[in-house]
Amino acid sequence: MCFRIAGLALVFSFALSACSLYNGLFGGPPKLKVGDVRVIAEADANRNSPVVLDVVIVADAGLEQRLMAPESKWFPQGPSLIASYPGTLRVFRCEFPPASELKLPPAMFEGQRALAVIVFAGLADGERRARIEGWRDGGQITVGREGWVAAPQEKGGAPPPSPPAMHCSSQA
Repeated sequence: MCFRIAGLALVFSFALSACSLYNGLFGGPPKLKVGDVRVIAEADANRNSPVVLDVVIVADAGLEQRLMAPESKWFPQGPSLIASYPGTLRVFRCEFPPASELKLPPAMFEGQRALAVIVFAGLADGERRARIEGWRDGGQITVGREGWVAAPQEKGGAPPPSPPAMHCSSQA
């Protein structure tokens, strides 16, 4: 009887290990492939105030849906979400002044696996968000006096010369 129980336990643990290995090799979030993302702040960007940009890398489908819901607000909820989702949520905070042109550091995407990359901007006239994980050829975020425009690089279009990378701190 003990041998049967031990045998079943061994088979069960092997099955769990195999599922975990299978998910690691074939399942789970895909590797990120995000090209250069230029960030341009016009001379009077954000009503002449610094811009806070949070780059949120999400590896959980439920959290992805929650963050993309129109009623969801990142900036008041961000710290509690970072604490609640360790390992499935990475956040990089970037700040830059008006009249600047930089790019998101490519290193923040290297080796990352995620379902979504959402960029949140805390602007004087409200919070903005854009998904960028599909920007394989890169893209551009332009912050104006009020609001912003976030768009991927057009296919076949030659990207302009790359500006220096901005400094972003890891929040999680």
